[in-house]
Amino acid sequence: MNLPKRISPCPIIEAIFEIRFDSKLPEDAIFGIFYNKFQDKYQKVEQLPILQLPQVVRTQDMNLIYAPHYRLLNENMNIQIGPKIFSLANVGEYIGWDNFLEQIQETYEKVEETGVLSNINRISLRYINFFKNVNIIMDTSFKASIGDEILNNEKINFIAEISSGKSIQNLKIINSAEVVLSEKKIKGSIIDIDTAVNLTDFENFLSAINYAHDKEKMLFYKVLGEQFINTLNPEY
Repeated sequence: MNLPKRISPCPIIEAIFEIRFDSKLPEDAIFGIFYNKFQDKYQKVEQLPILQLPQVVRTQDMNLIYAPHYRLLNENMNIQIGPKIFSLANVGEYIGWDNFLEQIQETYEKVEETGVLSNINRISLRYINFFKNVNIIMDTSFKASIGDEILNNEKINFIAEISSGKSIQNLKIINSAEVVLSEKKIKGSIIDIDTAVNLTDFENFLSAINYAHDKEKMLFYKVLGEQFINTLNPEY
């Protein structure tokens, strides 16, 4: 399939670059070190609800190990920080891959400079796409069925883990989602793709993150299918 450079309107409502890591530093020191590195650009700080839980719960519950504890905000970019996780997110209007990649590279270099990371377990790119007033099951190449019965009008929340080359992709498809955009609740469908890679499989960080981006883009357009893509004003 010949992949478009872009479609319009852009369905991306959030794009996230994430690092999961181990550190030899005390957990309560990690946020301060990261904050000192990024406070000039990200001056607004939010504590996240997880901090209301006892520390023993946060450290022993496997579902919370990679949960962020703090968020730093700067217009449509934010950083989330936890004892084992660091992420950079473009929220709202997507700034485009070239600009986002530039922000990712700059951020990753600063993270490395802190000396916090003793080991990187994985890096990933996640794109959350929202299609207003669209039933993604009916309109795209993705189909769900039981026997000979195709499920079109039913509410579907599909989750799959897909091995693809040097990546692991977590795909979520929801055809009856509701999101808040510009302070309004809007109904539609979500395609959420998280593509994770291991840095040791690549020559350098740039090749790893570009590979993850290419894999995400290929899966996204494969789900859409050519017929639906043609309704989205594709540019090649």
